[in-house]
Amino acid sequence: MTQSQPHKKRPQHHSSARHRPRTAPQHIKQTATHERMRLEDVRVYNLAGTSLAYQLAMAAHIVMAVQQGYSMQHALTVVDMADGARPNVQRLCFEAMRHWGTSQFWVKRAVSNLPGPWLQALLSVSLTQLALEQESEFVLVDQAVEAAINMKPHAKGLVNAILRRFLREREAWQADALTDEVATWNYPQWWIDAVKRNYPNDWQSILSIGNTHPPMTLRVNARRGTADEYIDYIKEDGLIAQGMPTLSAQAVVLSQPCGVADLPAFADGGVSVQDAGAQIAADLLDVHDGMRVLDACAAPGGKTCHILERYDVQLTAIEKDEARAARIADNLHRLDLEADILVVDANNAHQWWNREAFDRVLLDAPCSASGIVRRHPDIRWLREANDLEGLARQQAQLLRTMWKTVAVGGRLLYCTCSIFPEEGEQVIAAFLAHTPNAQRLELPALQPLQHGEGQLIPTQTETRNHDGFYYAALTKTSN
Repeated sequence: MTQSQPHKKRPQHHSSARHRPRTAPQHIKQTATHERMRLEDVRVYNLAGTSLAYQLAMAAHIVMAVQQGYSMQHALTVVDMADGARPNVQRLCFEAMRHWGTSQFWVKRAVSNLPGPWLQALLSVSLTQLALEQESEFVLVDQAVEAAINMKPHAKGLVNAILRRFLREREAWQADALTDEVATWNYPQWWIDAVKRNYPNDWQSILSIGNTHPPMTLRVNARRGTADEYIDYIKEDGLIAQGMPTLSAQAVVLSQPCGVADLPAFADGGVSVQDAGAQIAADLLDVHDGMRVLDACAAPGGKTCHILERYDVQLTAIEKDEARAARIADNLHRLDLEADILVVDANNAHQWWNREAFDRVLLDAPCSASGIVRRHPDIRWLREANDLEGLARQQAQLLRTMWKTVAVGGRLLYCTCSIFPEEGEQVIAAFLAHTPNAQRLELPALQPLQHGEGQLIPTQTETRNHDGFYYAALTKTSN
């Protein structure tokens, strides 16, 4: 990709997204069994923001928030932190969530009466760091005690004793953890059982991949160049990458992640961040120039933008949350693309649909997000087994509503970032059983990748590195 053309800096002009709010913002409703902390009130006083003690204390607050029902991403965004502390706090939180089953097993092993939620969180964050051996043992114990003194002075002895005992008995504690499935795999028991049941030959791989650091996968803007051109282009910045053509012609995987702001050509629309498994959607939708396309539940806009990078179409993107819809508009503006953004609930078609059918409909339905846990490790601890039934009802309702908007001979692509069949194959099977004018389409591009009908499981090899997704394409045979 040459500097002179595909990645030349563009002048900034007005947003090309047509952003039309139609309803009041719809916010995700968090639930908990007790009164939750107010994230806006979280503070850590009397500790320097650059100190590990401050970062451990703040990470404990975030982890405690997850246990009270907040998403970790939301908590990390809302909680006010000292300048420069956020990256390390985020790292501590992600690692704590990936090892929460193990660390909580150890906390319960060490004390007969569990301490309060903040102290449990501090101990889990600290034990995880000791187990990973990423900090000096002396420094980490000292700083964890300092964090305890600052927030819970009476507990400094308890924190010191548990952490030092772990260092003395590390091998025994680690061996004990292997006797417990939750502590071994770091997922709730119901999740482990579900993956075992659905993937008897692959369950260990699926669970293991979910505990790894995800790759930084990019989507090269097809209007600006090819994946190979971008790979050559970023070599000048010392970045090494490879393509992933078995998944997407535009996919590029960096050998080492970097800050989005540091990505060459990101700011001026040459490239975006998107998992390779998600990039498949644009191919499976089978779009052609001149079509009317609907992207339901479109935020943050990755699939919307990918379609528009490849085809000249009239695209409508629906998102019911005002803040998330704004992210679609931001991405369209950065990429110099145009779509009609409607801030509405997709299920309320009478509020937004003018009865003009769409040639292609993409329904990326809300789901458990069980296929992307390596990117959002808190998800496994926020979900419960009975959530799947409620999510499946929502997905079925959205599918029925969106089907009304598909033109005869048109195509609807249903997808989720889930590995659970309750949200994928079972939803589609039930819909087909009750919808005479719906016919399932073969997806040849998916055949060598799928595990069962339409299911991609999380995979981590040199030629395939992607999250878990489900895809099904349907065509309307008559009105």
